[in-house]
Amino acid sequence: MSEFHWSTILIISLIVIGSGITGALIQRAISTFKKRTQTIGRRVDIFPSFDDTLGTLCHSTDIKISDGTTEYRYKELHIVQIQLTNQGNYSYDDFKFGISLSEDNLAVYIEAQVPNRHHQVEQLTPVSFSEPKSQIDLLLRPLNKKGTYTLRLLILVPEGSKETGEIQFSSPLDIEFVHLPTATEVLEEAVRSTNISFGPFSVSFPK
Repeated sequence: MSEFHWSTILIISLIVIGSGITGALIQRAISTFKKRTQTIGRRVDIFPSFDDTLGTLCHSTDIKISDGTTEYRYKELHIVQIQLTNQGNYSYDDFKFGISLSEDNLAVYIEAQVPNRHHQVEQLTPVSFSEPKSQIDLLLRPLNKKGTYTLRLLILVPEGSKETGEIQFSSPLDIEFVHLPTATEVLEEAVRSTNISFGPFSVSFPK
């Protein structure tokens, strides 16, 4: 009876110890998973310049913009749309990040499009027509898992330049910005993968 009693205690003790070790390993695995580098998808769509869009409809190549009190004239102005999507498994109450334009590119206006009134975009770097910037810090509050924010920028480029330079993204957080296909790239891929039947012929666009 005594042997049965002690063997039972030994088995129970081993089960308890094993369960504790298993629980610790599971907790460690969960913690490691949460601490891994998070990924933020970023899409940058650059729309045609006003000059390219309007073409010969405008006699003047100058673009005049008014903020209600002052008029500003520009030669080369582009609309750039930036979309950020949290692809990680972690939600951020405050997500701070920065946008760096090419040295000779300047943002003169930023507009944020948020899902609802409970989402906010705070410009940590003031940007205006009278105070353009090439380096801009912003705060997204919050950035939940699978959450998306959209920003639109008016970017001034040097006269004679038809394209904006490369846009860099950075953050003090342990995250990695990954490329998301632009609207143009998605459309091009759709066209390349399209087959059109025309009578006895099949027309496709080679990749």
